[in-house]
Amino acid sequence: MPAPAAPAVPHAHDSRPPRALLMACAALVVFALLGVSVVRLTGSTHTSDWRPLTVDTLSFQFVDGEGGEILAIDADTGAVVHTWAPETGGFVRTSLRSLALDRARDGIGAGPPFSLHLTGNGRFILEDPATGQWISLDAFGKDNVAEFARLFEEGRAAR
Repeated sequence: MPAPAAPAVPHAHDSRPPRALLMACAALVVFALLGVSVVRLTGSTHTSDWRPLTVDTLSFQFVDGEGGEILAIDADTGAVVHTWAPETGGFVRTSLRSLALDRARDGIGAGPPFSLHLTGNGRFILEDPATGQWISLDAFGKDNVAEFARLFEEGRAAR
């Protein structure tokens, strides 16, 4: 008597993706191409130029103190507006350090002031006009932007 035939083992290369999955992928590609075409043909573009949205701007120089503190000085009046004690203001220190690296790369010293902009929708932008670099502070969360919001309010009050 002959041995019974072994059951057929399905192989991965024998299976096909579900038709619905293929249709969904094709629809996604078509939708993406249509979206890009509409934007290109209508001339609609997204802009990251926040400058027209600015409603108020204050200029500050930031100076390292002898004991590790950071002094925020109003660039127009020369008055010390805020002081961060050593080991405080971590987000402020990191933001300034980031912009200072660009200044060092471009051979710009610490002299030119930084601009802190408030936009009409309540967002804050820290700009280094000397390099053209800027940071949208709200992208880092409300606790981090609160340090700059406090500085902005103290700067306004000092005028």
